[in-house]
Amino acid sequence: MLMERRLEKIKEGVIELHEIAEECMKIVVGGLKGDNEVRKRLEDLEERADLIHADVDYDCVTVLALFQPVASDLRFVVGMMKISSGYERITDLALEIGYYYCDDEKLLEIYEEAIDSILKMFELIGKAYNENADLMKLKALDNVVDDCYVKAIDRLKEKCDVENVLIARHLERIGDILGKIGSALIFVNTGRRIRIK
Repeated sequence: MLMERRLEKIKEGVIELHEIAEECMKIVVGGLKGDNEVRKRLEDLEERADLIHADVDYDCVTVLALFQPVASDLRFVVGMMKISSGYERITDLALEIGYYYCDDEKLLEIYEEAIDSILKMFELIGKAYNENADLMKLKALDNVVDDCYVKAIDRLKEKCDVENVLIARHLERIGDILGKIGSALIFVNTGRRIRIK
């Protein structure tokens, strides 16, 4: 009974991290457009994610040390540690993206297309915490993010604009991290090792 409560607390922390990372992606374009209020909100969200991530890691290590879980409980704990790290990294990347400024309307459109796909990935993963969801659909959504990355880099070939290269790269990386989170959830739920990429 005590272990079950700890596992539920870990899951609640990871779901909260999911929601924070998703919120970062919903507002990050405001930072790109120079909105300092959005940048402040991203800083607050990133700070909150760091604290929750530390709590989740601590709770996972405590469960491992005190209860020595096996099989599905062990998969759950190890998976949640990995997933928690992924969400924390997404908030770091979103904060960095939010600090940049983009005045190229075409690039903003590309970034918004990538973010739209990323938000669909968040929605799909969010469902998987409480019900069955076809996480293999993440692959197609990640491909959209990858295509946006290629479009942005093609547009940037003409000029040396490091900030926009980094924005495009960070968005592509966020899509990859979400694919890994989906893979970890499949492993937690089924024991199957699947690579979503």
